[in-house]
Amino acid sequence: MVLAELGVVAGFAVITLVFWSPLLAITRLRELFRWPTSWLVVNYLFIGGGIIAVQSLSYFVIMLLTAGTGAVTGSDAAGIVGGVVVSNLFLPSVISLVALRILPKRGYWTPIGDGLNGHVAIGIGVIWYGVITSIGFVLIGLALMFANLPM
Repeated sequence: MVLAELGVVAGFAVITLVFWSPLLAITRLRELFRWPTSWLVVNYLFIGGGIIAVQSLSYFVIMLLTAGTGAVTGSDAAGIVGGVVVSNLFLPSVISLVALRILPKRGYWTPIGDGLNGHVAIGIGVIWYGVITSIGFVLIGLALMFANLPM
């Protein structure tokens, strides 16, 4: 049973990372993934996977706080979806603010450079992440709901 849930989370992670990856064409966003190794793909998977793991834990907390361990009602579902949408924007926003504060001081990243300003690029990245994860969460939730309907 746990493998099925982990498979859903892994599928969610793959979908999110694939659909967010075109933003790596923006130089200032691509530069955020220079650390911890020298390989962009490894860093992207490592950092992105970590963010999505924390995001998935936030979904679990939202579901427990909204519906508890019982059956999910219609109002619970609306509360869960609303909480997830807020979480999908709040968590990456906080991570971005931390990155904007810490990375330039350590010399890993600068918001100024070729192309789009780093602050604007991060804003675009956060909004796109929120859109992707919200749509992905709803679609996966609907797929699971229909898969578990009685025959």
